[in-house]
Amino acid sequence: MKKGSFVLGISLLLCVGSLTGCGFLGEKEAATSSQEIKENVTKKNVEAKEESNEAIKKKEPQDNATEESDKETNKVTEKEKDSSKLGDKQKEDSTKAADKTESAPSQVDWGSTWSRNIDTDPAGIDITNLKGNTFKFKLNSNHLDNPKDVSTGLVSAGDVEGTAKIEGNVATQITDDIESGCMIKMTNHTSYIEVKEISNCSRAGGIGVYYEGIYQKGEIASQEEKTDNNTSSEDAGEDKQDQEKREESSTEKIPSEKAQNLLTHEEAEQHVKEFLSLSMDNMYYVYDGDTPEGNYSIRVYQYQEATADSTEHEAFYGFYTVNPQTGEVADAYADLKESN
Repeated sequence: MKKGSFVLGISLLLCVGSLTGCGFLGEKEAATSSQEIKENVTKKNVEAKEESNEAIKKKEPQDNATEESDKETNKVTEKEKDSSKLGDKQKEDSTKAADKTESAPSQVDWGSTWSRNIDTDPAGIDITNLKGNTFKFKLNSNHLDNPKDVSTGLVSAGDVEGTAKIEGNVATQITDDIESGCMIKMTNHTSYIEVKEISNCSRAGGIGVYYEGIYQKGEIASQEEKTDNNTSSEDAGEDKQDQEKREESSTEKIPSEKAQNLLTHEEAEQHVKEFLSLSMDNMYYVYDGDTPEGNYSIRVYQYQEATADSTEHEAFYGFYTVNPQTGEVADAYADLKESN
């Protein structure tokens, strides 16, 4: 009995020792496994860090290359901006130079006073404020029926003034006369100025007043001065001959006043057309010769087509005369009409 109990006690001790040993070994194995896991994690972290450092080292040259490229791009952009600014400055300088060229003073001598010395139609031009390529002017014109004795004849007057722009030797009025709307053009031929109308100037003066023609340098000579010139001494005559020789040798000769001022037949017909201002269709204005007084005779008629009652024919309207120098229009049958 005692022997059996002893054996049983030894067996129990062996079992307890075996169980304790088994638990101790399990704990040791678990600790060892945990240590290995930590070491593996640490190792992986180190490897990952090294890979990251390697990637950074590889990326640095690329970043440096990109940075250098950006710097080069910025330099090119700055150069383009500088070039653009230079181009704009050159354009601005070119524009200023063009403006200066446009406003450059005229090389033509426009003087200050010019005159049209015609006994019946004297006129004068006064030029002022010549600045660059513009000047101001005032043109005065008169019409005299009897220049020798003004008290017995009709005297009419008119004037046109404004600003003219110069292009070469031509000055064109750029501001029309406020009251009449008249505008003129002046061509400078050095020794004289030729005036032509560029708009209707009939409202810019009294009866017979006109502005076209040849204007020489200087003021209009009075009738008394002309008489004195006709009775001048021999020396004055010689001076006049010398003057005539100089004028003949000039490259530009002044055209005849009469030739310049006489209206053409077509212009006379147009004067009559404007004078009548007829609204009827098929009206004709035809030059029909000169009157004994030297005026143009213009015949006016209406062309009528054939109808059931008549053949085509010219229906006479009237005769009108036109002064070839002044452009004055008159009804040839006015006196006859008044008497009737």
